[in-house]
Amino acid sequence: MKNNLLRLPQGTESLYLEETFRHRKILRHMEDLTERWGYMPVQTPVFDFYDNYRTLLDSKLDDQTYKLIDREGDLLMLRSDITLFLARQMGMILTEEELPVRVYYSDSILRYQDHEDISSHEFFQTGCELIGKPGLEGDLEILFLLAELLENFKLPTSRIHVGSTLVFQTIAGALNEEDSRLLAQYLQTREESEIRKTLGRAYKKEDASALTALLLFIGTGEDFALQKVQWDTLLDGTLKESLDHLKAISDSWSAVEGFDEMFNIDLSETGNQAYYSGIVFNAYTEGCGTSVASGGRYDGLMDHFGYRGDKPASSIGFSMFLRKLETLSTMKIPESMVSKKMDENMSALEKLTETRK
Repeated sequence: MKNNLLRLPQGTESLYLEETFRHRKILRHMEDLTERWGYMPVQTPVFDFYDNYRTLLDSKLDDQTYKLIDREGDLLMLRSDITLFLARQMGMILTEEELPVRVYYSDSILRYQDHEDISSHEFFQTGCELIGKPGLEGDLEILFLLAELLENFKLPTSRIHVGSTLVFQTIAGALNEEDSRLLAQYLQTREESEIRKTLGRAYKKEDASALTALLLFIGTGEDFALQKVQWDTLLDGTLKESLDHLKAISDSWSAVEGFDEMFNIDLSETGNQAYYSGIVFNAYTEGCGTSVASGGRYDGLMDHFGYRGDKPASSIGFSMFLRKLETLSTMKIPESMVSKKMDENMSALEKLTETRK
């Protein structure tokens, strides 16, 4: 048996001294700001019954989830997605009289990572959920809250890419299951020729080319508005409605001074969770190769976990990986934390006097 006294399990993480101070400072900053927006804290369990979530986990998240068997023989899962645990918790107790509900969370999640990246299995995740506010108004509240948080964290240049899972689902609806999976895969890597070829198995050549260009669109709200004029002559139904909704969102952020530069319409954003049902988004910051925050709308999740009110518990939220933000933030640690070191030989009275100056 290995001597583990001087080792930590691979993938776990600890924080020390100034590192912990920065973590707590950014966390408190996030909590203070979200509370000013009317959000209240919530705590989710560390583990729950696996069967409650099995149908909501895509194959990747299922593979990443830690599972264990309790003394009664029930299969449990450790918290790998706070949104799912929160939705079950709220779905069981929420009444329609309480809607809308605004909550925020800050907690660890545990996931197996890919074999190629075993640097960390434990992540600290913080985020916000708005429950019971459907449509444009709810979407804008969450997007603007995320934008203000990123701005207040004093990060390098940040951009929030907003898309819609309905765009992808509508287009992929004409494909078989395997081609739909391939289309999602090619979109992630933006392989234009493969996307066109995959769509060509279900659409006419000219339609496949037009839909490929649509799915690969990334641009400002102004760019999107110009391009949408051309698309409107070709599209109808759910696809057109989804683009109309994105146009309404971009018009709204364009009206807020300074916010237009923080947003892009990105139709290749399809959402990283199977339960998303509307807009999806990722936030990217200069200096980080992956998104620092992600989220979307999931209007049916509360119903899945037992909510039975007549008023829909339509929900939207986002989560942020705090460790990524901590390494990028230019928030300053107080001078007293990094340079004003007390003499170890000072008496307790002298230390008290020094700290009260």
